[in-house]
Amino acid sequence: MFEKWAVVFADRLKRVNPQETAPHDVLVFGFTIIFNLLFTILLIMVVGWILNAYILILQVGLSFMILRILTGGAHLQQSLACSITSLLLLTTIIWIPGKEIYIFFYWVLSLFLILKFAPYYEEHQLKHSAQWERKKKIFAFVWLLIALCFYLYLEQEGFIIGAFLQALLLTPIGIKSIRGLDHILIQLFKGGDKSEKTG
Repeated sequence: MFEKWAVVFADRLKRVNPQETAPHDVLVFGFTIIFNLLFTILLIMVVGWILNAYILILQVGLSFMILRILTGGAHLQQSLACSITSLLLLTTIIWIPGKEIYIFFYWVLSLFLILKFAPYYEEHQLKHSAQWERKKKIFAFVWLLIALCFYLYLEQEGFIIGAFLQALLLTPIGIKSIRGLDHILIQLFKGGDKSEKTG
């Protein structure tokens, strides 16, 4: 779905300014990511409003997305499936116990898992230099500290819960689960739209 829109936008942009724009496939990839992200945010907002957990699910989603960018993870091949799966994961994880001792446990476990398993890249993804990856990992740790501060000083646990979700998805079980889901979805929807793994 998003891929078709991305191709249309990339075609139009190339027609308007063919010399000063990125290659067509890069534009399609970029637009696919943007559309997927906007759709996911819209879904998160709607579900948060329906569940009367608007602020919590936005915090969880923001933290999850920030750490996903910084630490990587397995991806689904269909961008719509990626958005819906992300929404289901975010909606499910907001129901985990929120007592103070649990929140600290989630934070410590997130720190450990990110330290051990990040970054994770799929075979087709561009891998950055070791120096750049160290910087991204430092930014991930800074984000974890910010999430902890939000909890300690403002009693907002959503950022830690979002970090916990991303940390779980970096584990071998998390990677295997996403790959298994991707395999099932490919079998169910053979011939459907394929993204460039933006989920």
